[in-house]
Amino acid sequence: MRSPVRSLTRLSLVGAALAAAACSDQSPVAPRDNGPRLSTTSAPAAPGYIVALRGQAKSDFKKSVESLGGKLERQLNGPGLVTVSGLNAASATQLLRRSDIASVTQDVSIQWIPTTDRIVQMVAAPTTLGGATITGTDQSTAFFFDQFQWNLKVTKASSAWLTTPSGAGAEVCVLDTGTDPGHLDLDGKIDLAKSTSFVASEPFIEDFNFHGTFVSALISSNGFGMASVAPDAKLCAVKVLDFTGHGSFGDVISGIVYAADQGVDAINMSLGAYVDLNQVGAKDLVRALQAAVDYARSKGVVVVVSSGNDGRDLDADAANFLEVPAQLKGVISVGATAPTAQQNFDHLTEYSNFGGTTGIKLVAPGGDFVAAGQQEDLIFSACSEFVCGDIFHYALGAGTSFASPHVAGEAAVIESNFAGNQSNTTIEGCILKGTDVVGAVRFFGRGRMNVLKAAGC
Repeated sequence: MRSPVRSLTRLSLVGAALAAAACSDQSPVAPRDNGPRLSTTSAPAAPGYIVALRGQAKSDFKKSVESLGGKLERQLNGPGLVTVSGLNAASATQLLRRSDIASVTQDVSIQWIPTTDRIVQMVAAPTTLGGATITGTDQSTAFFFDQFQWNLKVTKASSAWLTTPSGAGAEVCVLDTGTDPGHLDLDGKIDLAKSTSFVASEPFIEDFNFHGTFVSALISSNGFGMASVAPDAKLCAVKVLDFTGHGSFGDVISGIVYAADQGVDAINMSLGAYVDLNQVGAKDLVRALQAAVDYARSKGVVVVVSSGNDGRDLDADAANFLEVPAQLKGVISVGATAPTAQQNFDHLTEYSNFGGTTGIKLVAPGGDFVAAGQQEDLIFSACSEFVCGDIFHYALGAGTSFASPHVAGEAAVIESNFAGNQSNTTIEGCILKGTDVVGAVRFFGRGRMNVLKAAGC
């Protein structure tokens, strides 16, 4: 069948463009990290099927699948989903005849984040920073903070470092291309016990794309080369995309359910696809993804996502086309702002998707390339050593992918600023109340995030 989805993100960032095939995955197992063993010759696995159950599966469900030549890969009891491999169109149709099954839909593997389309200079920190010690929550002494990190100043994230617990006790799971747990600014930040991979060709959390590393460090860093929104928050990495940015709906769904079961406070998904709801199977894939988000929310998780980078009005045709996960119910979808030549910091970027009804909830810094040669207008963050060469390298980029983690970090700060565990609705309410109005709702949602204001809501 024709693919019901198209990747819409056009991310611009620093790094080397790579190419490889996308793959499926095994059932969720205990987190593992056996060290990176990247293969660039793996053939793409044939997409399996996502089965939505009507309530509980009957006792003979597994036997029925196997009799049709299939194999149960993952049983996601929370949202009532099962992923199955080995079926063909005929056997899938036969399986659908069971009374305990609502739908059997072929999974789709797509490009959820783009390949690099613009290269700018990478930035290396002095290797002497490797011998520095963390002096506390105040990250104003980070080597590149003053030069590049306007984003933390305009959002008052840096003002919240010493007036809040800065995310202490909170944890955010990043669903992405993995991370670099040994990077100068991520060393010790990653909860390795909870981190895992759902990508069969990359059964390790190390990031060979750099997107996941870049996103992660914006949420929480050590404050050596760069500062972050929630310096004292913990991170976990759930790899759902391979090093080209490809991944299946089944892998993303499984990652959401897995992260929710880890008891984290927030999930960040800086990924997206534009779905033609009139294509065969599209609505079932969206429903399955929505079921996973609903499950995460039932576990108290705040789900933060990027709005996408096509400069699209997402309200325009929501009946026929849907940006996912940005237009799913229950998510906080984040658009992107940026300055021009370090002036007027709250411009909506030319690439940011918008739409105040179904499209975005608020905006956050995403950076832009509008002013020629003005690298300071971009977003600065860590670059994976597996792409940039060592643990001292950083990158500059632009995209709603980089706006989203600002809000995920903000969720961690809010959680830490109140006694006891807060409900996700409380945290979400503070995020939306604690904004600065910078323009029309259609383009900016509730406004540009303000960490200090939101933490005191």
